[in-house]
Amino acid sequence: MLKKLLLFLTIAISFLVLVPISFASTLSLSPSNTTIPQGSIVGVSVRLNTQGESINGVSAYLSYPKDLLEVSSITYGSSSFGIAAESSYGGGAIRISRGSINGVAGNVGVATINFKGKTQGKATVSFIGGSGAPRTANSTDSLALAGSTGGTYTIGPPKAIVPPQDLPIKDVLVSLVSTNSATITWTTDTASDSTIEYGLTEGRYILSSYDKALTKEHKMVIGEDLIPGETIYFRVISKDANDTGSSKEMTLKLKGYNVTITVLDSNNNPVPNAEVTLYSLPVTQMTNEQGIATFTDVSPTRHLVVVKSQGIETSKEVTVKEDNLSQFSITMNPEGAKGGTNNTLLGIFYVSLALITVLIAIGVVLLRRRLNSSSTPKTNPPSGTPL
Repeated sequence: MLKKLLLFLTIAISFLVLVPISFASTLSLSPSNTTIPQGSIVGVSVRLNTQGESINGVSAYLSYPKDLLEVSSITYGSSSFGIAAESSYGGGAIRISRGSINGVAGNVGVATINFKGKTQGKATVSFIGGSGAPRTANSTDSLALAGSTGGTYTIGPPKAIVPPQDLPIKDVLVSLVSTNSATITWTTDTASDSTIEYGLTEGRYILSSYDKALTKEHKMVIGEDLIPGETIYFRVISKDANDTGSSKEMTLKLKGYNVTITVLDSNNNPVPNAEVTLYSLPVTQMTNEQGIATFTDVSPTRHLVVVKSQGIETSKEVTVKEDNLSQFSITMNPEGAKGGTNNTLLGIFYVSLALITVLIAIGVVLLRRRLNSSSTPKTNPPSGTPL
């Protein structure tokens, strides 16, 4: 009898000692407590501590109060278990099962649960029955569910919405203007990216250039398929991690070509003080004593020239080429005083023709821009003159 009693006690003591050892690994949540603003999402990591044993699988079953929390998503990018077996959530329950061929040991990640705060209050998330962690050696369960710890989360008031602030844009300068390019520089108080939006019409920016490099000293070159002598409307934009700033609309005029108009009378004598208007700019100049009116920065295209002197109006179409100097002469016709209406109609026709030419040029610019979208802007040495 004494021998049986001793045997029974030995088995009982062995059971009490060995059972805790046989269930060694634990599950936990990290962070185990934090505040989740109402309407916001916070990621909570599910972790397994194998206590040094090799584990080839894990099942993490959890419960949560569905009136306080909802699961936005579950991600597995940081999981040490690469094989997906089960992943479901909703209605207050989460079921995650993962596996590993070679086994995993240590304090390792299982998944990340992205909780969204629904209603203000205190939410408890717990591991429940069905959870387990089989050993690699013999597939016996190593998980001590009673030793696994969930989390307690406070769903607080929603985050205050902070309206975006304007990032100050300072010292916008235009420099190195040529017939088809210009350099634009500006500064910001914080490191930010750089964008220029520009076009040939006020308030309409059909082209843009972007540089993602963050800097306080911004410098960009516009110069792809621009037309000499054109007026460019533009604005600059910078954005840092929090704020965006934009300049007001500004203009620059590309360098063009010089044009001289010599006005003569019917006897081939120069006509001084004649009013000469060059469309489609339009720009008006008066002739000097030699009967010459000079225009600068003229774009290479067809233009209408209208001359008025002593009640006589004469018009002529001229074509400016990509040359340093284009010279034209116009002879005043005394009969032009009788044909003022016809000349006006002719002027309207040529202005319309010039506008059509500009629209075609815009179309060409857009087409070339698409074909060369991968090209990068040229770099010019820093130099600037304020607008």
